[in-house]
Amino acid sequence: MGFSVIKLEQTFREIQKTRMKAMPVINKQLDVKAIGFQEWGNNQLGILITPWFMNLMMIPNENNGTAIGASNKTGKTQQVIFPSGVYEFVTGFEKEIGYYLSCSLFSPMFEFENQEAAELTATEALKAIMNEENIDTSSQNPANDIEKMWNDEIPTPAKTHDFDGSKIEDKVEKTKPRKKLSERLEQPTSRRDFLRGRAFRENSVKPIDSNQI
Repeated sequence: MGFSVIKLEQTFREIQKTRMKAMPVINKQLDVKAIGFQEWGNNQLGILITPWFMNLMMIPNENNGTAIGASNKTGKTQQVIFPSGVYEFVTGFEKEIGYYLSCSLFSPMFEFENQEAAELTATEALKAIMNEENIDTSSQNPANDIEKMWNDEIPTPAKTHDFDGSKIEDKVEKTKPRKKLSERLEQPTSRRDFLRGRAFRENSVKPIDSNQI
């Protein structure tokens, strides 16, 4: 069974129509879309957008079970090293595509106001994940940090001093209206800031140029 983007999208559209039908986590503004799949070892690596999640996915080129691991058991976790750090994946299985590994980036998907915003986010996330300049040794699981910062469960590191050493006063306006995600993504941001979730924080400070870190 070889990998097929078309088969992957068809499988999850069918899941949406059946298992996910009438579920409250569905964002009706979004569709299933596979983004940026490329060869990574013996697997295809990319991001899958659905109306209920955005996951980093690894699917074997030939799904005989050996490319993912010796023990294929759904729900089993394993860590995979990418240029930006270590990510924890969960083994899944669908009859139509076989075994695969998935790493949750965003779930649910209600903050994405349209498909264009979701696809732009997926494209930028994949670039950030594959960029070694984004490695953050303080985090053992960068993917988890994305969602935690998204939900304000952990703070985003704030820039307190400028490059000349002068202190930056806190100018956050707590009553400032929340911007749409698409508007926030249009603002300049470094890949490292994106990976840490800073692009999704409405009150984040001015991004730091990754070349100056």
